[in-house]
Amino acid sequence: MFKRHAAYYGFALALLILVTACSSTSSKAPASSPSEAATSAVTDHESPAERVLSLFEGEDMSAEDKATNMLAHLEGMDWKEYNRLSSGKTLETLELLYTHRSLIQPEHYTSLFLATTNLDGASAEQYAAIVGELFTKDREGVVQALADLGDEASKQSVISSIAYHLGYQDVAQVKQEIHQWQTNKVLHDAEKDVIASLIAALDNP
Repeated sequence: MFKRHAAYYGFALALLILVTACSSTSSKAPASSPSEAATSAVTDHESPAERVLSLFEGEDMSAEDKATNMLAHLEGMDWKEYNRLSSGKTLETLELLYTHRSLIQPEHYTSLFLATTNLDGASAEQYAAIVGELFTKDREGVVQALADLGDEASKQSVISSIAYHLGYQDVAQVKQEIHQWQTNKVLHDAEKDVIASLIAALDNP
């Protein structure tokens, strides 16, 4: 009888210790500070121009890291807003991206292609150099990304920019290379439309 009571009380005591320990551990879990929550909220509501500018001006990143991080946040960029916020550093920013264009990966294409709003003058030429070189380097990837792009206005803007850059070359030879590339590929209709639009843009610079 005594042994049964002792075993019961021993089990109850062990259970009580376990519950107390779990409660203590839970009470020590770190809570998010108000400053962290505020920072997160501000970041969530930043415009693409504000976000990219903060990366461009970051002092603790290499130029390569700046370019890579900016490429991921270009979507929706309004370059007029960026130029205002950066006190006229649009061209300098695009030159940085051009210098490190080898870092542009297929996962960056959509972000880059959805960043054409209010490009003009020298900044438009620099953007054209970026996407034009990208097309030369990865024709298939660029055509596929443009074919899948939901924003028709941005798609046509990028195609025009590519054509503008290619226009500095022998246009007849460029068109021949594109046609030859196309005959060796199995393209779906949307990709064929991209090629047709590019050829048309080359014919009508």
